[in-house]
Amino acid sequence: MILKLAVRNIFRHRTRSLITLSTIVFGCVAIIFIGGFFEDVFIQLREGFIEAQTGHIQVYKVGFNQKGKVDPFNYLIENSGEVISVIRQLPEVDYVTPRIQFSGLLSTGNNTVSFIGQGVDPRYERTLSKEAVADLRKAYKEGVKQGVTTLKTGQGLDSNDEYGVILGEGLAAGIDAKAQSSVTLLTNTVDGSNNALDMKVRGVFYTSSKSFDEVFLRLPLVTAQKLLNTESVQSLLIKLHHTDDTQEVKNKLQSLFQEKHFNLEMRTWDELTEFYAQTVDLFKKFYLIMKVIIFIVVVLSIFNTMSMSVLERISEIGTIMAMGTRPKGVILLFLYEGIGLGVIGGVVGVILGCAIVQVVSGIGITMPPPPGGNVGWLSHPMIVPKVLFSTFVFSIFIGGLSAFYPAYRASRLVITEALRYR
Repeated sequence: MILKLAVRNIFRHRTRSLITLSTIVFGCVAIIFIGGFFEDVFIQLREGFIEAQTGHIQVYKVGFNQKGKVDPFNYLIENSGEVISVIRQLPEVDYVTPRIQFSGLLSTGNNTVSFIGQGVDPRYERTLSKEAVADLRKAYKEGVKQGVTTLKTGQGLDSNDEYGVILGEGLAAGIDAKAQSSVTLLTNTVDGSNNALDMKVRGVFYTSSKSFDEVFLRLPLVTAQKLLNTESVQSLLIKLHHTDDTQEVKNKLQSLFQEKHFNLEMRTWDELTEFYAQTVDLFKKFYLIMKVIIFIVVVLSIFNTMSMSVLERISEIGTIMAMGTRPKGVILLFLYEGIGLGVIGGVVGVILGCAIVQVVSGIGITMPPPPGGNVGWLSHPMIVPKVLFSTFVFSIFIGGLSAFYPAYRASRLVITEALRYR
């Protein structure tokens, strides 16, 4: 009886119902869009670090993460070939490539600056032209290739050119080096002696991290090993087919390393990118604040509408109470109305929110470079299932909550006074 009356009232009081529904729908659409926008930011930022710098997992000799910064050459992996063959057995692995990192001085004859060098395998760690990166962004509209290393000028590394080097944009600017410039790399070998090599700049690159580009250069691994006088490597970078497999692959590798008695340890991309974790934590707080603001606005709006409804329907409430409806029934009547409007508003809001997100995602939102970055990006808000579910639950909860106090006020009316109310 009460439920049927509540449904009837929703359709009978169309103006009030439409006002309440529009408020709920607005709140749902706002939450879905903001949630989809932030999810895209998280993914683009994450994949930017993975593609351009860290890979999904990096493997080191045990102790490197605690003492490697002080004495890196005492923690080199000597059996890298055997370890790589074991890692490649896992179907989740796209590729695995060795790296060695070192520091030294970079000179053009007139200018000298300090640098951090990465010896890499050019077959796997490619540096793409702007045009190639643009094509990738079209192919991957979700932006997962946003952070790929991009050439500003010149060419990338080539396995056939052992004495070619590429410089980060900021590093090249610091010594006024350009493509085809001759430079000298001076560093210490693993046994502590000095060594230098004359190199030619093949190109200048940039990534999503400005601080990275200001100090890093890359050269072929064999050249870095020659410069450092070693055949070992410092780390193995693992790239997976899917980022979501990272923890599962790490667990599998731990078991394999124990079985093979490899004295190795690992760090995943999220352990290597402190900036990412801090940024995500900051944005999640922003998202929470926005949801709270939307919640308050929607609750107050619906509360006001429901309170006006009580004033407009005092005679009606008095009539149903005179016919035997108890105060509890009056409360349930308004609660059912609020929850019913929440369900309808939630359904409409989720559908409309998904449609708006799809349209905006297809167009894209041009964003400026993030803090500490030098590359702008194109945002494609995403439809996030967990956000859709939580939004629908939110709409039902907010409909019931907003109706509770007006329902309580209605249940406290005196029947005789309510019947005389005009």
